[in-house]
Amino acid sequence: AVIDATAKLGTHVAIGPNAVIESGVILGDNVVIGAGCFVGKNTKIGAGSRLWANVTVYHDIEIGENCLIQSSTVIGADGFGYANDRGNWVKIPQLGRVIIGDRVEIGACTTIDRGALDDTVIGNGVIIDNQCQIAHNVVIGDNTAVAGGVIMAGSLKIGRYCMIGGASVINGHM
Repeated sequence: AVIDATAKLGTHVAIGPNAVIESGVILGDNVVIGAGCFVGKNTKIGAGSRLWANVTVYHDIEIGENCLIQSSTVIGADGFGYANDRGNWVKIPQLGRVIIGDRVEIGACTTIDRGALDDTVIGNGVIIDNQCQIAHNVVIGDNTAVAGGVIMAGSLKIGRYCMIGGASVINGHM
């Protein structure tokens, strides 16, 4: 593993082979970072959380305590933000973050985009199945369940204690 000297590791932290922990990262007590994971600069991961193999967490992300993130999930990539400038697509910088509450489980191969300006927020106790896409600026309320293959478009607000059926596509800005 490659661990930047400025990273702060709690007690009983385990980091697998080929993992990368960048500058300013804070890992709480009993955090497990699986083989091949990437944790970007200034990211905070709460006590008791576990990232399985090959999870990518971009910079400035907050993950709460006792979270479980399955393999090949990507958290904090840029959202799909572009403007048309006289027939040419121009990328809009994605300046927000992803904030994940406590006791959240995220399935394998799920992507959660960082917010464009505001943060993408996943509440406490949320469970998200495999292969879901959560776009920029989405807010998911506490204790919501999201089944496999769900696509949530940008700036969507989901309440608390909701159940989203598998393979649902939910339009954004609602």
